Amino acid sequence: MNTQRPAVVTIAASLLLILSLFVAGLGIANQYGLLGQGFGNQPFGASQIRNRNFNPQGGFPQGGFPQGGFPNDQNNSGRTPNFTPNRQLGVGFARIFRLIRPVTMVFNVLVLVLATVAAIGLFKSKRWAATLAIVLASLLFIMAIPGLLRISSAMVVIENVVRMLLAVAIVVLLLLPSARKSYLPVKETL
Repeated sequence: MNTQRPAVVTIAASLLLILSLFVAGLGIANQYGLLGQGFGNQPFGASQIRNRNFNPQGGFPQGGFPQGGFPNDQNNSGRTPNFTPNRQLGVGFARIFRLIRPVTMVFNVLVLVLATVAAIGLFKSKRWAATLAIVLASLLFIMAIPGLLRISSAMVVIENVVRMLLAVAIVVLLLLPSARKSYLPVKETL
């Protein structure tokens, strides 16, 4: 192998580490609510079920509502219908999110480990490291695409665009001819 590593390989290895820290770091921070988002960060309060600040137009009548019920335009003589929200649906989603949480944590740790292994291999001019880095960058690029399709804020768009640009930069740098020459074995002469 060549003893001198081209600068593009060093830059690509550094960008791979930055990309993996960006993806996995934000994923872990979001999962544990360090960014103010994620599942289970806020306690469930009674105010989420009903509006405590509700004040009907004209105020509440003195002595209560007629026939002991609340008028609700459902043509039922002012009585509130027997409504029990389906709480099983919410419990089911909570169970799913509890099952997904360890999977996403394992994925984030796996991204960090694979990126670190690939970066070390790139610093040692190993061909398998370039392949691993290209596959990892391509995977992270593809995973950023759905984030652009469901735009919820400008920060989400910026985050996904930065991920995509870093991934493209890694792939382009590792496919440059000067980088590819560093992975070819040196031909020994007799």
